[in-house]
Order: sequence, then structure tokens, then C-alpha cells
Amino acid sequence: MQIIEITMWIIGFSILIIPVVLPLSLTLLTWLTPKSVIDRYVCPPYFSEFESAAYRYFPTSWIRTLLFSLAISIPIFRRIRGLGDMQKQVPLWFNFASRLFVYVVLGYLFSVCIAIGILVVIAAFGLHK
Repeated sequence: MQIIEITMWIIGFSILIIPVVLPLSLTLLTWLTPKSVIDRYVCPPYFSEFESAAYRYFPTSWIRTLLFSLAISIPIFRRIRGLGDMQKQVPLWFNFASRLFVYVVLGYLFSVCIAIGILVVIAAFGLHK
């Protein structure tokens, strides 16, 4: 029973902190994205003409930053967009910041969602006796 209570406190804290940390970190990473990276990758053949125009301006620039971060951190996302060896072409600090964002912020968000799912299953099947 104590594990469930601890998990509930962590989820409660997460529900308060994730809506602040996720947009804040995504905005910061968007502002820090080097112009050379934007100019090189936000164009055909990586993005359509519409996407290229849309992803240059806020708030859709968050999508661009999220796609870049995922492509730098997880190889399958590079292959999906055809970005090649993007992680080697961007500045080292941007590579590190993107990986930090994906592994820490998005990883934490994913973990919290999994924990909520497990608690819902436990509650639904009455295993919390």
C-alpha cells in the first residue's frame, strides 16, 4: 500500500511540474536552435514547402524543435524524415541539449504516463487490497 501512496505523490507532483517544465524547456531549446541548423534542415526534402514555412514561426516552431530533438536523440526519427547524420552536423552543445530534453524531460513524462496507466489498471481490477 505504501508504494501506491508514494507513486500517487510522485504523480501529483508531476501533474503540477510537467506543464511548467515541458513548455519552458521546449521554448528555451527553440530559442537556442542555431539558425544554421534551421536553414539547413527546414527545407525540402526534409520538410514540405508548407512545413518549411510553418515551422519557422512560433508556436509551430515547437514542433520543429521537437522533431529535431527526437531526430538527434533517436535514430528511427532520423530515418523517418531522411535527416541522415544530423546528430553529427549540429553543434555539440545543441546535440547535448536535445538529448537532455528527450531523455530527461520527455522520458520523465513518459514514465509518469506509464505509472498512471499501471495505477489505473490496479484500480480497475481491484488489486489494491
